[in-house]
Amino acid sequence: MDEVVDDVGELDANLHDIAFANAAFGGISPVVRALRACGARSVLDVGSGAGDVALSLVRDGVRRGVSLSVTCLDASEQMLAIARSAAAGNPALSFVHGDGTALPFDDGSFDAALCTLALHHFDPEPARALLRELRRVARLGPIVCDLRRSALALGVTWLWSRTSRNRLTRHDAPLSVRRAYTPVEALDLARAAGWRAPQVRREAFFRMTLTDGNLSGEPSAFSHHRYAE
Repeated sequence: MDEVVDDVGELDANLHDIAFANAAFGGISPVVRALRACGARSVLDVGSGAGDVALSLVRDGVRRGVSLSVTCLDASEQMLAIARSAAAGNPALSFVHGDGTALPFDDGSFDAALCTLALHHFDPEPARALLRELRRVARLGPIVCDLRRSALALGVTWLWSRTSRNRLTRHDAPLSVRRAYTPVEALDLARAAGWRAPQVRREAFFRMTLTDGNLSGEPSAFSHHRYAE
């Protein structure tokens, strides 16, 4: 959803589908794992969409007795309006309209900079710019969670998208897999963006987590030797 959607209700329903997929198919647990491992307290969520991941992170912090603040940045004012409504005034969340390839923050402004299910929206050149900016503003490290492109992932995602009546979900879910990067391609983009020690971890349900160094809390969990195409 890179353009303005005429029917905001349809967009809201599509974002609910994405939030469901994040919760049910492992889109949140890798981020929680990485943030716990690095001890981040301030987080930038780039391409935050409906803010479901940001809310989950804040709630996880509350359960652990940790005060976590998340700044949600999105290029879509429509997305931000939906996210603000979902946040219901939660003081741990703030919202910024901005471009992920040119972040309006100083170097090292956040402990961690996160991007979930957004990398595949960027062609290689802007994707490198996005990864460079995430690295620049993150004091401890960037965390990117996205889909892994494969024929199997496309087939399964297409079948799942047919369970939704939402036009955007049925169109965008398979398209997102087609546009997604493979782990090898993601590592190449991160290296070209100046990441110091990029590592990738294969996640369940055709997802992957890309970090600069091991933020998983598990030995060698992000080693680029541990996946196959």
